[in-house]
Amino acid sequence: MRALIMMVAIPLAGLSTWWGVSSFAGSRDAGPRDTFTAVRKNFKVILQEKGELKASSSIDIKSEVSGRSTIISLVPEGSSVKKGDLLVELASDEIEERVQGEKIQVAAAEATFESAERQLEILEGQNESNIRKGELKLRLAKLDLEKYELGEWPRQKQDAAFRIDSAEKEHERFQSNFEYSKTLYKKKFITKSEYDRDEFAEYGAQVELEKAKRDLEILENYTHVKDLAQKTSDVSEAEKELERVKQEADNKLSEKQVAVQARKDELALKRQRLQKLEDKMAKTMILAPADGLVVYGGGSSRWMGRDDQIKEGAEVFERQTIMQLPDTSEMKVVVRIHEAQTDKIRLDQEAIIEVEGISDRKYTGRITKIAVLADSQNRWLNPELKEYETEITINESDPLLKPGVTARVEILVSELTDVVAVPVQSIYSKMHKSFVFVGHKDDAEPIEVQLGLASDEFVEIKSGLEPGQEVLLAVSDLMKTRLPEVEPPEDWMPGGPMPGAEAAQRKPRMGGGKRTGGSMKGMGKRTRGGGKGRPRGGGKRG
Repeated sequence: MRALIMMVAIPLAGLSTWWGVSSFAGSRDAGPRDTFTAVRKNFKVILQEKGELKASSSIDIKSEVSGRSTIISLVPEGSSVKKGDLLVELASDEIEERVQGEKIQVAAAEATFESAERQLEILEGQNESNIRKGELKLRLAKLDLEKYELGEWPRQKQDAAFRIDSAEKEHERFQSNFEYSKTLYKKKFITKSEYDRDEFAEYGAQVELEKAKRDLEILENYTHVKDLAQKTSDVSEAEKELERVKQEADNKLSEKQVAVQARKDELALKRQRLQKLEDKMAKTMILAPADGLVVYGGGSSRWMGRDDQIKEGAEVFERQTIMQLPDTSEMKVVVRIHEAQTDKIRLDQEAIIEVEGISDRKYTGRITKIAVLADSQNRWLNPELKEYETEITINESDPLLKPGVTARVEILVSELTDVVAVPVQSIYSKMHKSFVFVGHKDDAEPIEVQLGLASDEFVEIKSGLEPGQEVLLAVSDLMKTRLPEVEPPEDWMPGGPMPGAEAAQRKPRMGGGKRTGGSMKGMGKRTRGGGKGRPRGGGKRG
């Protein structure tokens, strides 16, 4: 059974056909057309990519109005603006009506709050007056009690004792007179009426004495007890009443304070609503935060429909980017590097940039950012395509450089010095090994070589070939059958990329052919955009 041979044919600069496939596949018996003597030489390894110009720094101008709003006016795209210039005006009629309505509510809330504060002041004065009255009443009740205990009661008791003492002395005097009258009456010195008069006087003195004693008893046992209890009760009631007044004052004050706080909170809430509406009103006028060039936020999206583009009359939603103000004083080129090429780039690597529309100038730059994760922007077109977004900052500042313009980049990967090199079209690969045909014409035999870096024209030979040996640049189909059988590597999975020569991953120079993103089994089909590309092996099944 004839062995399956996968061969690599490397594109020459500027050509979109495959050397050895298109030029020499017409006849199996075609002989070799040319040879090349392996030599030591110096050459540059350059990675070429196409990308888009962007500003290194840019300010997003977004709608800060909640919900959706309509664009009334906006500056034309591409205009140069200064800080403070009006960029966008959004519809504000509805917001203005709400602002006026909220101002009326705020004024009413302010009047209600001021009235509540005045009522609180009145209540505080009334509470102070009531408390002072209660304190005065308590103080007077205590004075009455003290006055009674220390003044009135001792005086009343003293008066009662004095009346008893007077009545006793009066009784003793009248009793002595009556006894003397008895003696005189017996001796017939006084008349019966005089005797009766002295007897009645003695009796009256006796009654007055008993009355005075009874008054003292009533005073001590009843009147004093009653008066003392009444005045003590007056003090207690005054204390309780003062406590009630204070408690009622505290309760009324707390209620009024709560009412005032509620009015204050209500006013603060309405003021906050008004402030938000005023802020929202202010946000309908979007001013430039800095100098810059106007780039519409949605106009450059290829997936954006006509109705979604940024224009007068269009609706925008909150936090939507309406436009950008890129700082064009420092520009960068954003390219996507295939995963097979990422090992050749590094930060601060130098690059040459050509910009579409500026044909008379080349710019220099350096790699300033390499994405950590693969870009999935076009993943749905080709799920197997894995590319890493890379930024090349342009060293020069030029007003001709505008965001969105296509740029071509040449990244200097390496400068090889004094290495053994052969043309890339002389390399043939079978599975994961690379070969060259050494010899003359029909006597040439394939020998395995280890490849290094490659440009679009030459590939470095690390081992297997010495300077001075001649290699064939093209061989017949018959000669290709001399390639030895090669077993696939142990870690190779069917359908996965086949480890191959470094030269098989070279891309054509600017303007030459489509670039491929890798390989599939046999002949790869992976290209950016999903179109048919060149096979990584470039070979032909033999």
